[in-house]
This record gives sequence, structure tokens and C-alpha cells, in this order.
Amino acid sequence: MFRSIRGKLLSWYAITLLVVLMAFGGLLFERMEHLLRLGVEKELRAHALAIAGATEEEEGKLKVELSPEYAQHFLSREKGTPYYIVWDRAGRIVSRSGNAPELEPLPAGHRCSAGPQRQLAIAGPDGTVVFVGREVKREQAKQRELLGSLFAIGGGVMVLALAGGWFLAGRALAPVRRMSEAAAAMTASNLTARIDVGKTESELGQLAVTLNQAFDRLETAFERQTRFTADASHELRTPLAIVMSQAELALRKERTPGEYREALETSLKAAQRMKAVVEGLLTLARADAKEVDLRREPVELGKLVEETASLLGPLAMERKVSLTVSAEPVSVTGDADRLREVVTNLITNAIRYNVQGGKVDVSLAVEKDQAALTVMDTGIGIPEKDQAQLFERFYRVDKARSREVGGSGLGLAISKWIVEAHGGTVSFSSRENAGSTFIVRVPRGA
Repeated sequence: MFRSIRGKLLSWYAITLLVVLMAFGGLLFERMEHLLRLGVEKELRAHALAIAGATEEEEGKLKVELSPEYAQHFLSREKGTPYYIVWDRAGRIVSRSGNAPELEPLPAGHRCSAGPQRQLAIAGPDGTVVFVGREVKREQAKQRELLGSLFAIGGGVMVLALAGGWFLAGRALAPVRRMSEAAAAMTASNLTARIDVGKTESELGQLAVTLNQAFDRLETAFERQTRFTADASHELRTPLAIVMSQAELALRKERTPGEYREALETSLKAAQRMKAVVEGLLTLARADAKEVDLRREPVELGKLVEETASLLGPLAMERKVSLTVSAEPVSVTGDADRLREVVTNLITNAIRYNVQGGKVDVSLAVEKDQAALTVMDTGIGIPEKDQAQLFERFYRVDKARSREVGGSGLGLAISKWIVEAHGGTVSFSSRENAGSTFIVRVPRGA
């Protein structure tokens, strides 16, 4: 059994071709045999009619008067020479050719096509029966020659066709081989291999394009994963270094209670920062693995927005930022804790990345079948070159300031996932040094 696609194609091609050749050869042989049989029968019937026409009664006796020229047909002793017998109604032989076999009288209408003989008998004048026959060994030999020729030609056609089929199958499968080689050349350290679409036939060209696009996505995913791992390591390394350095300094010599307290407070802040990063990573990892189950219950989003803004009021006062809230009563279906996390992230970012004396306006309105949350600030804004990557994990516009205010670079990525998990969308508009506006839209509850 062939295991390769090329072998399977060739085997099916060979079976199909063999069936076609056998059917064609069988039909051709049967047709030739039929035509030969009809030709012999036509010839014998013509002889029988001619002999019947030459049979007549003279002086009370039946005679067969054949012309000398016509009689020559029955005089040769060669194989295939016709013979005849004429019987009267009493079964007595009226006339016969010299090469006719010894036979008992046969009835009119008799026909024999067995073996090498072809014979027939017809009714003649005055109750006579004209019997004519001959051997067909020469015709049968020709048939055998034809059958041998068919086998020889069929065998030659099979060999040529299989050789051509093997070559064509190889050509047809060459693009698949190139695709396989391109896929095999890809490793975790080298994801740049691609299929040469220009050398791929049109039927497989779209597949090659699709595979190249899949390879592009795979390369992007690997790059994102590598960058994600590096960023996570960097985010955890800094607070861990702070904890270790504070512990080493505290243990290097005796300290006052105040100095120990200061070291512990610094270590606690670093540990809290590590905890925030780890919790964010776990949330995103579970989201990627589809392991986060969101509750689906009625949530008064207006009340949730007001409560969250109220809790963040002290942070706004500390940063000397004006925080105003205008929330229409609207109900949505979702997870209250996760939605609160979205509102908290957006308002916190608007406060932290603002300027002294700046403003943050939070509004919640009903837009047809959606609830629209808008968080607008007069802060530092987002440069145009950074906007496309804003929702990527660990991405920060101002890395130094982000760490200074305690950001981990995961808040917007988590917020985007939460909103989309609720069937909503999140969008923004921003100009550098002119503030930003984030708009979250989620479907209203039933």
C-alpha cells in the first residue's frame, strides 16, 4: 500500500486507467467479433439464396445448376472455403459440394455458430432445404491477433501513462513539498521562513498566502510573548531589587526603630507593586486560556460609576485635579467587580497622567441600546506614534512617569479584555499635551 500522497494518486490513477482500458478493449473486441459474425452470416445467407435460386425441377427431378464461375467458390480444399448441401423434402441429398461434411438432414432455419464452424439452413423451392457453412478459423485467428494487439497497446499505454502520471503528480505536489519545507524550517528562534507564492500554482496559491499569513501571526505572537516575558521580568525585577536592597541595608548594622520602619514600608510598597503585576499577569493569562468566568447579573452602572469616582476623589485632591461625574441611571448585564475595575483604571489614569489644576470629566449616558461611559481629561495626552500600541501589555507612553505613579502597564490591556468580554468596545482620542478621551460602550441589560 502506498502511504505517500503521490503514491496514492498514482495508484488511483492506475486503477482508473486500467478499468478504462479494459472497458475500451472489451467493447472494441466484442464489436469486432460481432461485425465478423455478421459478415460471415451475411456471406453464408447470400450463398444459400444463390443456391436456392439455382435449384429447379427438370423431368421430375430436382437439380442445382450453378454457373461455372460461381461453382468455383465451393471447389477449393483450403480452410474457410464454403460448402453446401441441398436436401429434398424426403431428406435425400439433391446436390452437395465436394468439401461438405457428412450430415443428417437439417431443418430450415437451422443455425450453428459453435467452435470454428458457421452454418445455416434455409428453405428452398419445392420443399428443399439449402444448407451452407464454412470454417472461420482465419477470422478467429485475426480476433486473437487483435486481442494480443489490444493487450500490447494497453500495456504500453499503461506504462507511458503511469510514467507521465508519476511526473505530473510530482509537479502537482511540488508546491505542497515547498510548503512543508517552509514549515519545517521554522523554529522558535527563526520564524522568518515563508512560502514563495510566485512558485505556487494558482490552485494552491491562496493556500500559500493563507499559510504565510498564519506564519506572520505566529511570528507576531512569538514576538509578543517574548516581549511580554521580558517586560514581566523587568517589572518584577525592580521591586524585588528594592526589597532585597532594603533588607540588606537593614541587616548590615543596627538601626533605629524609625529606620527599620522606613525600610519595611519601602519593602511593603515594592511588594504591593509586585503583587499588582502578578495579579495582572494572572488575570490576562486566565483570560487567554478562557478560564475566567464572568458573572452575568444586572448591574446599575450609573451607581457603580458614582461610587468608584467617590472612592477616587482623595487621589484627585492629592493630585490637585478637579473630578466631576454625571451619570444617568442605566442597567447592564455583567460582572460588577470587573466593570468597576474598568472604571477605576480609566479614572485613575486620567488623574495620574494629568497636570496640576487639570480636570477629569466622567459621564455615563444612554445611546440607543448601549451604555456609553466617557472619561475625558486635560492631561498630557498620548503622542500619535504611541496610540496604536496603547492597549498592548506593559506598554507605557512615558515609562519613567508610569513607574513613578505606580502604573504596571497592564491596566488598559485588562480593561479592553473586560469590555470585549461584555460584548462592548473601548475607543479613545487624544492629542499630545491636550488631553485624552476614552469611551466605553457596553450593551444595556434586558
